[in-house]
Amino acid sequence: MEKLLGLFIGLKLAMLALEMWLRRLNRNYYLDQRRQEEAAGTLGIGAEDFAKMLSYSKAKYRFANYAAPLQLLGFLLFVALGGFGLLEQGALHLAADLGGGGILTGLLFFALLGGLSLLTSLPFDLYSQFVIEEKHGFNRQSLGGFFGDLLKSLLVSLLLGTPVLAAILWFMASSGSLWWLWVWVFITAFSIVAAWLFPTFIAPLFNKFTPLSEGSLKEAIFALAAKVKFKTSQVFIMDASRRSGHGNAYFTGLFGEKRIVLFDTLINKMSDQQVVAVLAHELGHFKLRHVFWGMIRGIVMSGLIFYGLSLCLPLQDFYHAFYFSGVSDFSALVVFSQWYGLLSFWLQPLQSAWSRKNEFAADRFAVETMAGSQDLRSALINLCESNQTMPLAHPLFSLVYYSHPPLLERITALDKSS
Repeated sequence: MEKLLGLFIGLKLAMLALEMWLRRLNRNYYLDQRRQEEAAGTLGIGAEDFAKMLSYSKAKYRFANYAAPLQLLGFLLFVALGGFGLLEQGALHLAADLGGGGILTGLLFFALLGGLSLLTSLPFDLYSQFVIEEKHGFNRQSLGGFFGDLLKSLLVSLLLGTPVLAAILWFMASSGSLWWLWVWVFITAFSIVAAWLFPTFIAPLFNKFTPLSEGSLKEAIFALAAKVKFKTSQVFIMDASRRSGHGNAYFTGLFGEKRIVLFDTLINKMSDQQVVAVLAHELGHFKLRHVFWGMIRGIVMSGLIFYGLSLCLPLQDFYHAFYFSGVSDFSALVVFSQWYGLLSFWLQPLQSAWSRKNEFAADRFAVETMAGSQDLRSALINLCESNQTMPLAHPLFSLVYYSHPPLLERITALDKSS
């Protein structure tokens, strides 16, 4: 038992050391003066804008170097001192007082664990939002708005997460050795329904969505949608500026007509043609079936994860190593997720590589659709400057973490295609 816990702690610390080394490697890469000059020249970014990108990147680097070790060391201390076992005992006593059984115990355990996780992450979230984002001109949110969003998120999580978790625990307890198959089917169905409900019922709880008014931009967007045979019922403007100065766009919907959503921060900083070019890229993901295959990949992965959990369920030493009293359905979910977290770090480069490949393909689709790369090129540079995103990244850091290629790589690819 002690060896398993020691192995887990050792692997987590080794992973932290590797992540910190990768961040430092990346920082040294983009601090190189020659690389900065080459990137600025290729992208046409002025000295003042590049200085803002550097300042923002340095601030996030310093924050990550403090936050990641503190959060991990706090968690490992919690584990080593028997924190999971204490929460388990607390949940058992509460469930007994309420006259509930194993499912209620599991729900109470995750409620206690979630509450503790929220409290420990809150100071870091507040610092990120009201110090780093504030200093660099992105934060538009008040403290009251921050906690209001937090409260709404908790309520949505409780209303949706509680029955889902209860169903998972019920399947695990009552479906025999094939419980993982029933959980997989249930989670897949729930994910599809949730994706369908999100734009209509969940997203409006957090943002206001206003139909795009008549004009040249709306005409250009519908012309693009018709050209690529994308059925859309409406284009909406989302009031992203109430929280942040960052800009983006996306489309949503699974069945029938889709919604196109533009951040107001995006359309306020771009020309109509640049906005259309960004949408052409996003629609590229849809037309090239990246969204569909991403969903299929997620479904397959969730099935493999639940099947893996079913194989590990009887391994009592792993539960005792985390100070659980024994095998239970909720403890299995916790212990397996912790060990899987170590494995997923090594799978991350594969997922990132797949995503970057799709981004390049969507860029090519946009260039072909827009009959040239100039609009997309200028739009991507505009986004980079507005979001103060560092356009450089060390290849190894990008390999592990970046779902989107660094801007310099994307622009270089666009220039070669034109």
